[in-house]
Amino acid sequence: MVIYNYTEDRPKKGEINMLNEEICKLRDKLNESIENNADYEEIYRLSVELDELIARYYKNEKKLCENKN
Repeated sequence: MVIYNYTEDRPKKGEINMLNEEICKLRDKLNESIENNADYEEIYRLSVELDELIARYYKNEKKLCENKN
């Protein structure tokens, strides 16, 4: 018997909401690190991580909109 691991290529609305929450938390963490004059490398790392989350968010949002049409 063969079992296939089936995953949908399209995101669910809950996934987008979770990404949005992660973005808000990370943005707050980044802002706090800037306000507290954290090390440049830490600020840069958080900034890059935030950029990646935002890119994932918009990619998933685009897929969700395409699937509605």
